[in-house]
This record gives sequence, C-alpha cells and structure tokens, in this order.
Amino acid sequence: MKVIILGTGTSQGVPVIGCGCETCNSKNPKDKRTRTSVYIKVNNSNLLIDTSVDFRQQMLRNNITDIDSVLYTHHHVDHIFGMDDLRQITQRLDKRIDIYGREDTLNELRVTFRYVFDKQLIKHKSVPIVKFHNKTNKKFKAGDTEILPIEVHHGNIKIFGYRINDFAYITDASAIDEKELKKLKGLKALIINALRIRPHPTHFNLHQAIEISKSVNPEKTYFTHLTHDILHDKINKTLPKGIELAYDGLEINL
Repeated sequence: MKVIILGTGTSQGVPVIGCGCETCNSKNPKDKRTRTSVYIKVNNSNLLIDTSVDFRQQMLRNNITDIDSVLYTHHHVDHIFGMDDLRQITQRLDKRIDIYGREDTLNELRVTFRYVFDKQLIKHKSVPIVKFHNKTNKKFKAGDTEILPIEVHHGNIKIFGYRINDFAYITDASAIDEKELKKLKGLKALIINALRIRPHPTHFNLHQAIEISKSVNPEKTYFTHLTHDILHDKINKTLPKGIELAYDGLEINL
C-alpha cells in the first residue's frame, strides 16, 4: 500500500495571495501547500480522497495517470472543485470512476456539477463518467478494498474521514466522538488536520491534533490542512516523537 500526500494546505493554499509573512515568503518547498488531498495505491486499485481545487496540478506533479474511485470527505469547495478534471481519465481510459460519500455530500456534488448528468454530454464523453454511491457510517468496499468511514465533526456539520487497513485519513475535523476514536486504534499511519497554533471553531489546532494522536497512539502521525501560520521546519522540530508535519508529495509506504 502506497500513500502520496498530494496537498497539505487549507482552502487558501500556501502561499496566500498577497501575504508577505515568513511562511508565504519561505523558499522551503515544504512550505508550498496546495489544497488537501491524498492518493492511495492498494490492492491494484487507485483511490483518491477528495478532488481538490489543485487536482490537475497534483496529478501531473506526482505522475499519477489513473483513478478508480474517489472517496469524498465533504462538499466544501477546496475538497471538490477538481472533480471536472476526472474526465481526462474517463475519456483517455474509456472508463467510469466510482464516487463515494455521505448523502449530503453527494447531493451538493449533484448541484455543483449538474452538467455531469446531462445524457447528451455523457454520450459524447465530454464530462467525467462517474457513478455515485451514497454511504452511511458503515464499512463498504471500493472495488476490492474495504473502507471504514470515520464520522467526525467539522464545526456544526458531520463529515467523513476514512480508514483503509492500517492507515487513516481525517481532515477538517474539530471533534471526534469516542466511538469513532476507537476506529483509529492500531494504526500504522494517521494523517489528521492541524490548522494552526491558535484555536479555530471548525478545525483542530496544533495542540488538539497532538492530543488526538496521543489518544489513539498510531505508529506515525502526519499533520495536514496547514495554514501559513505553520512554518514547516520551525514547527516540525517542536513536535513529539512519532508526529511530524506532512508536506506536498510526501510518500508513505505501508
């Protein structure tokens, strides 16, 4: 199983337009953050979690040419707006891509990308050829891979993280109920959001993310969905053993 962290930035990305802070001016490539997404190669399947605004750039940069399934965490812009670029895959490989997510997420996708369901456009393959699969908080399979949703709070809405084998991915969480935390026991790798140093109403900050990591005790934790408040090298060296900041292009082999 191979995981490639495609993007580690928040909805604004890093650098932020017009900002002159230390992180935005940093020459360290680990401080250049496209919007959050992750690619997973497992059981001969190519899985993607979220189609970020920067999806096309991320695919090209990491030389990824095929996707079989997309697992959506939720419907906010930075996590879905790259969906149209799936058509480059469905056209070239003459295939369908399976889309999985919560009912509210899929309903929002149907509105945002309503042209995808136009029968004439589908006939000419000028839109992504996709099939939606509405999922509740129960195990399901994407192809031959078992997926375990992790239901988390993102402010006042509920969204999904996902566990696949000994790997779990959670982004945009602000709280996780105890019964969902139990699903994260025994992990080899956890990727979880750690927005910034200061508290935030709808995302874990750095301290909260550290506490979540300690409570589930994975072998390794990587923090993602990072704002420009987080200067990579400065913050990374302060983190507890077994925890580090993720960066765009980081590969994890499990």
